Amino acid sequence: MRDFLLGLKIRIKLLAAFGSLLLLSVLLIALSVSSIHKIIHYKSVNEKMDVLKLRLETLDLATKEFIYEGYKSKSFLETQKTPSLQSFHENYTEAKAIITDVESTTLKDHALLAQNLISPLDSLQHDFNLLVALLGARGFKDFGLEGSLRDAIHTVENSGFEFDKVTLLMLRRHEKDFFLRKDVKYQQEFNKRFDILQQQITLTSNAALLASLANYKDAFNKVVAIEQQIGLSNDEGIRGRIRENFQLIRPRIETIRSSIKKQNETEIARTQWMLWIIFGVQIIAGIGMALLYAGLLTKSITEIRNGMQKLASGIFPDKLRIHTTEEIGQTKIAFNQFIDRLQAASSFAEHLGSGELTYRYDEQYANDVLAQSLISAQQKLRHAEEQQRKINWMNEGAARFNEILKNDSEGITVLGDRILKLMVYYLQANQGALYILKGSADDGLLERIATYAYDKKKYIHERIAAGAGLIGQCALEGETIHLKDIPKDYIKITSGLGEATPRHLVIVPLKTRGEVNGIIELASFNTMEQHHIEFIERMAENIASLLANKITSSQRLTQSDETHAKLQPVEILIDAEVSY
Repeated sequence: MRDFLLGLKIRIKLLAAFGSLLLLSVLLIALSVSSIHKIIHYKSVNEKMDVLKLRLETLDLATKEFIYEGYKSKSFLETQKTPSLQSFHENYTEAKAIITDVESTTLKDHALLAQNLISPLDSLQHDFNLLVALLGARGFKDFGLEGSLRDAIHTVENSGFEFDKVTLLMLRRHEKDFFLRKDVKYQQEFNKRFDILQQQITLTSNAALLASLANYKDAFNKVVAIEQQIGLSNDEGIRGRIRENFQLIRPRIETIRSSIKKQNETEIARTQWMLWIIFGVQIIAGIGMALLYAGLLTKSITEIRNGMQKLASGIFPDKLRIHTTEEIGQTKIAFNQFIDRLQAASSFAEHLGSGELTYRYDEQYANDVLAQSLISAQQKLRHAEEQQRKINWMNEGAARFNEILKNDSEGITVLGDRILKLMVYYLQANQGALYILKGSADDGLLERIATYAYDKKKYIHERIAAGAGLIGQCALEGETIHLKDIPKDYIKITSGLGEATPRHLVIVPLKTRGEVNGIIELASFNTMEQHHIEFIERMAENIASLLANKITSSQRLTQSDETHAKLQPVEILIDAEVSY
C-alpha cells in the first residue's frame, strides 16, 4: 500500500489530498449549518431591534417637535399636515411592521417578548392622535381657539369703550403668562381680572361688547382645559401617558436585545469549536500549500509590509502599484485609499493647528470616523472662538463705560449724553434715549435727559406719563422689552423716539435695589443679538446706580440753594399705546 501511494503522481496526490480535505470540510460544514443559520437569524433579529430602537427614538423626537413647535406651523394650522406628523406616522408604521415580523419568528421566546411591545405602541399612537386633535382645536395665533380669543379681545380693545386700561393690560398679561408658564394660577388671576372688567362694561349695557368679552373668556378657558388635558408638564395628561409608553417600550426592547445577544454568544462559541476542528485538520495541508504559494505571495506581502512599517514610523509611504484585482490587489487598493485618507486628515489637522478654522475637509473623505472627529473639533474651536469674541466685546464695552461712569464731576445731562452716545456707537444702533423717573413708577413722570440719533445729538426735552407707551410700560413692569423683526405697515409702535418701525427695539429699565429710576431706549435696523441685550442690562445696573447718586446729589443741592435751579423743561405727556 505504501509503495502504491508513493507511486502516484503528484497531481493525483494533490487531488486526493484536496479531495479528502474537501470531503471533510463538507461534512463539518454540514454540521455547522444549523448553528450558522441561527447566528444569522440572531443577527437579523438584533439588527431589526436596533432599527426598532432608532424608530422609537425618532417617534419620541417627532412627538416632542410637534408638541413644542410643529402644531404652531402654518401648514398644520391650515391643512393639518406637518413634517413631524408625517415622521411620526411613518416611523410608527415601520416600528409596527418590525414588531410583527419579530413576533412571527420561529423562536417562541422572542415572539412572546415582541407581543409585549404591541400594546404600549398602540397606546402611544392613540394618545398622539388625541394630542394632534386637541392641539388642532387649540390652534395658535390667528387659528383655532387662540385665534378666536385674539379676535374677541381685539374687538373689545378697538370698541372705543373707555375701560380701565391697567385692568385690560393685566388681563392680557395673565393670559400670556399662562401660555408661557402653563400654571393654572394665572387662569385664576385672569378670571378675577375678567370679572372686574366685565363689571365695568356691564354698566354700559353694551350687549355686543359683553358678548365679545364673554367669547374671549370662554375661548381662554377652553384653551386652558385643552392644555390641562394635554398636560401642563411632561408627567401629566396625555404627555405623561406618552412618556410612560416610551418608558415601557425601551426596556422591553433592551430585554429582547439582551436575550438575542446571549443566545447568539452561545451559538458562536459552539461554532468556534467546530471551526477550530476544521482548522486543525486542514492545518497540515495548509502548510504544504503555504510553502507552494509562499514564493508567489512574498513579493506582494513585502510591499505591503514595507508600506505599513513606514506608516508606523510616521512616514507616508509611496502608493503601491496594482497589478491584479484579486485579494492582494484589493488589499493594495485599500492600503492606497487608507494613505489618501490619512493625508487628507493630516492636511486638515495642519490647517487647523495654524488657526484656519474655516478650512474645509476633503469632501470625498468627510464621512470618515477620523474626519468627523476632526471636523467636530474644528466646530468646537470655532464656537469657543466666537464665545470668547463676545466675552471680549462685553468686557471692552464694560471698561469703556466704567471710564465714563467713574467721572463724578460732570452734571447729569452731560453724563447722560456721554453714556448714550457711547451706547449707540458701541452697539451700532441708530437711535437712543435716556430717561430718569421722577416720582413712582405708577404715577410719576419719565423725563428725557439725553437723546442720540443717526450720529447726531438731538436736544429734545420731554416727559412721559408713567404707564404710557412702551417706555411707561417698561417702567411699570421693571422688565426689559425687546421687539424684533417688525415688518413695515404691520405694527406701529409709539415710543419715546416717535412713530417708527425699526427692526429691533430694546427698552431696558434702570433699577437700583429693585426700584426703577430710569429707562434707556435703543432702536436699530441692525440685529440685536442676545449678548447685546445682556450687555445693555449689565450696563443698566451701573448707569442706574450712578444716576441715582447724581439725582440725590442734585436734590440736595436744589434744597440748599433753589436759585441755582435754572432748568425749566417743556413738559410733553405722551399717551402711547401698543397696537397688537
